[in-house]
Amino acid sequence: MKRTIAVPVMCVAMMLMGAYVRADDLQSRCTRIGQKWVDFWNNHDVTKAFDVFTKDIVYEDIPFGVVYDGADAFQAFAKGAFDAFPIWTFTLVKSSCWPTPSGQQGFIEWRWSAVDDPGFFGTGNQINDVQGVSIIEIPRNRISRNSDYLDIATAMRQLGCDKFPSCH
Repeated sequence: MKRTIAVPVMCVAMMLMGAYVRADDLQSRCTRIGQKWVDFWNNHDVTKAFDVFTKDIVYEDIPFGVVYDGADAFQAFAKGAFDAFPIWTFTLVKSSCWPTPSGQQGFIEWRWSAVDDPGFFGTGNQINDVQGVSIIEIPRNRISRNSDYLDIATAMRQLGCDKFPSCH
């Protein structure tokens, strides 16, 4: 009788441990994807875009109300961003993902610092530690949809735009 109870108890314990490992693997994968996202933006190399994103990427820049749909549009956006801010740093704060029927979805929380040269207004001023988050969809191993939200008001304040209406 004791053996009969022990076997199901061990099976349940192994299933629970396996579920934990699978959940941990999901988060590890998500952290790796978040780090690849940060590395792409920090390296300023548009040729590496499709190591992180799918070629049918839909990339939304929410504060500016712009959507870049597909490989060509995204690469042009990334090149423009790299040219506008040759000095910037993204730092991964946290990423989290959860399973969906088509893969995963989640978020990447990040911080951004840059020099506004040429930047938004060419002031040469430092933009420090602006918070942002990217909502992402990952059907396989690359991001297919990315919606960026960032605290643009803080960046504008740091550039002095709260004192100079011509910044707006």
